[in-house]
Amino acid sequence: MMRLHYNLLLASLLAACGQEKDDQPVEIAPPGKSASTIGGNGEGDNSGPDTGIDDTGEALDIDGVPFEPDSVEGVFYSGEDSLWILTAKEGDTWLYIENYPNFGGATGAETRTLGAVEVDYATCGVCVLLKTGCAVHGDHAHCETTYMPQAGSSVTFDELSSEAGGAWSGSLSPIRFVEVSINGSTYETTPVTDGQQIELDTWSFDVTLVEG
Repeated sequence: MMRLHYNLLLASLLAACGQEKDDQPVEIAPPGKSASTIGGNGEGDNSGPDTGIDDTGEALDIDGVPFEPDSVEGVFYSGEDSLWILTAKEGDTWLYIENYPNFGGATGAETRTLGAVEVDYATCGVCVLLKTGCAVHGDHAHCETTYMPQAGSSVTFDELSSEAGGAWSGSLSPIRFVEVSINGSTYETTPVTDGQQIELDTWSFDVTLVEG
């Protein structure tokens, strides 16, 4: 039901705000995704070692810039399709961490390598997205460009509470984000040919969860 509600809102907001960049979803809270609507089963193999190696076998060499957000918020959505969403905003650059246990996401403290499964929004259990050109439009917001990590970086959850008022803390290793296009129906993620790249340095977070 969350994804159906999302799709209905998406159609109305595209009409209200004018045509968006191709395949770039409008930001709506809660974003979420559902295994039943995109064919996922939460059984992707997310268990590879944290090697710092991308899918070509090359070691990552990232000279990232600091990420210094003006605001950081963590929201926990309870229920059968429970999820955690962290939003960190630095001007018009917004960083998201989304955790989906039904897609093989984390259920407690762990370090997760962002391999092939995790850098595709259709299959990721722990999803990290960077969006630029973000602006609020009335009761919603949208962004101009979407990025997802190049395979090989990692995210660590030191604490992951399952209730509002609990803590969600952890860190991201240096990450190279690549510009992507995300299909609005299947969420299949495709790197943009000759797209932009953004490299961010290590970033740590510690938030008190609010109820979504």
